[in-house]
Amino acid sequence: MYKFFLLLNFVVITSKINAQNTRPAAPLDAAKYIEVSDDNHDFGNFVFGTPLSYSVKMKNISKDTLFLTNIIVSCGCTTPHYKKGAYAPGSDIDLTIAYNGRNDGLLKKTLSVLLEDNKDGQIVKILRFQGTGIVQNKVSN
Repeated sequence: MYKFFLLLNFVVITSKINAQNTRPAAPLDAAKYIEVSDDNHDFGNFVFGTPLSYSVKMKNISKDTLFLTNIIVSCGCTTPHYKKGAYAPGSDIDLTIAYNGRNDGLLKKTLSVLLEDNKDGQIVKILRFQGTGIVQNKVSN
């Protein structure tokens, strides 16, 4: 009986060691799965404090249904508006990216759009936007 428990302990410990060595697969590049209308938006100069937004259309160009699972933003000043769920081949995914405008000087922000394909796994598309916040001087009378 003692040998049985010793053997069972050995099996459990080695299986935990092996499980820790496995790494998840790297996310796939989205280029062969989706087509994006504006993945690098430039607001140009904008007035500091003025909220901004722009729309992005993505199209599923793959042969499989894609699932939009999440969008991760680089900071809290950016808010994506989107609908999670399944998108059949050929269908459009509409996103609106809102930015609070609270930046003076050059800004560069990123968003990671996370999609999944039942066959290939996780797909990531990086969206970027930039601009320059200009602080207006107050005019006194």
